[in-house]
Amino acid sequence: MNKIRISSIQDMSYIILFFIIVVFMLMSIKVSAQPKYESLVEVEVSSGDTLWSIATKYSEGMTIPSYIALIKVENNLKDHHIYPGQVLYVPQLNSIKVGTANESDYLLSSKY
Repeated sequence: MNKIRISSIQDMSYIILFFIIVVFMLMSIKVSAQPKYESLVEVEVSSGDTLWSIATKYSEGMTIPSYIALIKVENNLKDHHIYPGQVLYVPQLNSIKVGTANESDYLLSSKY
């Protein structure tokens, strides 16, 4: 009888350990899925502006709906309603700089 009890306690500890590991994995996925941005830019809403039009200007490298969701989170907006004169904090996304290659960038040149 004691063997059964010890075995079940060990099984329970394995199950608890498994759930703790799963919870930590899920937490790390949520954190890593968040987009990275350098800073927040203040944008004053003009007449005729929508979240879509603002997101189109600043969402470099990100889908418009995802960027709108990010704007809404940063500004505590419950819906898509914005008004002229309102100041929104718009994330400035990290962008990858793409340059042009020069002949001197290569170790081996086609000249040789």
